[in-house]
Amino acid sequence: MKSNRLTGIFLLMVPPLIFLVYIYLLFASSLDLLLIKLTIVGTVGIIVSVFIWIGYTMVSTSNPNEITDDNI
Repeated sequence: MKSNRLTGIFLLMVPPLIFLVYIYLLFASSLDLLLIKLTIVGTVGIIVSVFIWIGYTMVSTSNPNEITDDNI
């Protein structure tokens, strides 16, 4: 129970801090173009990874037996 509370506090505090650092780097530093490029590459990488995972699952999963009139 205590571990769940610590995890909850961590998730409550850290993501807003990361977001504030991201906003600072995007608007108040000279790293804005690099940060935009990294964000786009990361987003596209996540999307492509999801499609790869879906494709792998479709290829590696055996087909269920099709239902025909003979099976009923």
